[in-house]
Amino acid sequence: MQAVELYPIQNSLILRARGVELLVLPVHIEALKELKDTKAFADYFLQTAMVNRAARKLYEAWLKKDNTLWRRVFHSVMNDFNENSAEGDAAVAAK
Repeated sequence: MQAVELYPIQNSLILRARGVELLVLPVHIEALKELKDTKAFADYFLQTAMVNRAARKLYEAWLKKDNTLWRRVFHSVMNDFNENSAEGDAAVAAK
């Protein structure tokens, strides 16, 4: 089991580990989707998407324990958020 779990929900990304959650807001998800360069992605994620110092420090601590986290976050942002999944979620909720 991986230390940090990722949940793409309603155009937000929730990172959860040991009962603690970090939320990446939809406005930051949209900006991150535009960044194809991994260095620019990482810089934006740490400096802007992690809104405060406490969030950055927690994320950096998670990085030390889970060396796959960057790759999984990048993959999740680039692949898990699209209009089709939002429509699919709405259809499932309606049923």
